[in-house]
Amino acid sequence: MPRILSIQSHVVSGYVGNKAATFPLQLLDFDVDAINTVQFSNHTGFNVWKGERTDPQTVLELFEGLRLNGLDDYSHLLTGYMGNADSINVTRTILDQLRAKNPEIFYVLDPVLGDDGNLYVPEEMIPLYRTQLLPLANLVTPNQFEIELLTETKISNKADAQKAMDIIHNLGVPNVVITSCDLGEYSPDTDRKRLHLFGSQRCPSSNPDDPEPVYRRFQIDFPKLDGYFTGTGDLFCALLLARLTGPQAAVPISSPDSLARACEMAIATMAAVMRRTLQAQQIAGVVYQPNLPRSQRPSSLVRHCELQLIKSKKDIGEPVVEYRAMTLE
Repeated sequence: MPRILSIQSHVVSGYVGNKAATFPLQLLDFDVDAINTVQFSNHTGFNVWKGERTDPQTVLELFEGLRLNGLDDYSHLLTGYMGNADSINVTRTILDQLRAKNPEIFYVLDPVLGDDGNLYVPEEMIPLYRTQLLPLANLVTPNQFEIELLTETKISNKADAQKAMDIIHNLGVPNVVITSCDLGEYSPDTDRKRLHLFGSQRCPSSNPDDPEPVYRRFQIDFPKLDGYFTGTGDLFCALLLARLTGPQAAVPISSPDSLARACEMAIATMAAVMRRTLQAQQIAGVVYQPNLPRSQRPSSLVRHCELQLIKSKKDIGEPVVEYRAMTLE
């Protein structure tokens, strides 16, 4: 059974960070060890939250305890929200030690910087992600805002998305997924906004006379759901990791279609979880108001917006694929 070390945030109540990632990874046959970069009562979409951020040296000390007991034989490393520059440096130290023990460890980096134009972390972290972690990652999963920051490329169309992914490839990353892009498009048969996932997989050449790698670039279009959602990026990253490299992978990772097929399955689960979550919001009487300030969202409302993760067990294990990958041209 593959073993994964997941370093990201934690909440006592709700499903973000490690709470969103652990359950689906376990269902998909991963042994999961979690180190929490924050320990909060609930996510920060509530009016009030209590708790504290984990000192980066404490994170390193926890890992050292694992290492000294021989518990560091991981096949995967997953990192999410970090919060400060020291956390990036500690993560790099941990990754270097894991790679020294297992050069084949698969590192998935979710560069949690922000969303919808809002930066969640100090700006000084952006160049550190570029220089310290991106070159070592096997898979990165930024959203549109995050990849724009990391590549200094504004994404207004598909060509921009491809350019941004190529910049990440040039840093050494073989698998790049932009988890959601809003290009202002609407589905032709409805009035619902359409979002895009863009992916690019670097594959070794099968031509002995031309050793240059080839790239499998694709997009998956899906409708935007109007509701309040938190933890979706954390959940998607865990699902994608499992469907790309785990015992229940969509296809062998050596396949040139492995990233595209994994994204299809991850999105299938995400769609089911989000629909179930939206249904729970509607039953609770939650009215979606996209511009409502957080201060005007009572906790009695926000609590009904948590991902319906446990009720989606079957959709995690046996997703029904609706949205297919298309070649990005």
